[in-house]
Amino acid sequence: MNHSYQDALAIIGMEGAHPGGFDLTKQLLSQEKIDRSSLILDAGCGTGQTSYYLAKTFHCQVSALDIHPEMIKQAKMRFQKSNVKVNLFTNSIEAMPFDDDHFDFIIAESTTAFTDIQKSLREYHRILKPGGTLLTIDMTAEASLDVQQKKELITFYHLTDILTEAEWLSSLKQHAFSNLKILKSNTVLEELMQSPLSNSRLVPLPQSVDRVMQEHYRLILTYGNHLGYRVYRANKA
Repeated sequence: MNHSYQDALAIIGMEGAHPGGFDLTKQLLSQEKIDRSSLILDAGCGTGQTSYYLAKTFHCQVSALDIHPEMIKQAKMRFQKSNVKVNLFTNSIEAMPFDDDHFDFIIAESTTAFTDIQKSLREYHRILKPGGTLLTIDMTAEASLDVQQKKELITFYHLTDILTEAEWLSSLKQHAFSNLKILKSNTVLEELMQSPLSNSRLVPLPQSVDRVMQEHYRLILTYGNHLGYRVYRANKA
């Protein structure tokens, strides 16, 4: 069986797989004005780590959404085991089942780049309340990423595109987001040096999954100076 990178993360049960990890998530959320009345969407929730933290820490109203059935399964188990109330949805970010002007806050951790980015940004804007906040941690091409490198990364990670910082900011503006800020910027290699790669469980992996992860690590080491990430913060105008 051939597994995608997203399949491999789900099978492993990888948590905090985005650059900066869960420590970055907690740091970012601590800087936002979140209270019991806040309606928050965890877009691409994975195993539900951030959704659980939001509900447990801020006692706010959390919705969690993911398209991968294994991720949904693990998130559901987490919420049931911990007895926290999180509304869980199995849907694509590109077409979400929420009303217009619904959420105060959306957090998307290394998920938007793995979708049709323009469709997802359109959906984020649609479901946010006026003045609502989008916080997205996303893969960003550095200026030195050439055509062949970009093609190899797009093929492996099943991406539609890899945007540069300027292209991300331009896309956010085109979808009527304002107050654009970059809260953190780093290359993948710099991030790796600060926080070495690790798996969330120390058990033998299926051979097909191991192959995927080995290729992922090879790409990170090969293109670590050419590929980065940014934390983008924006408001619905």
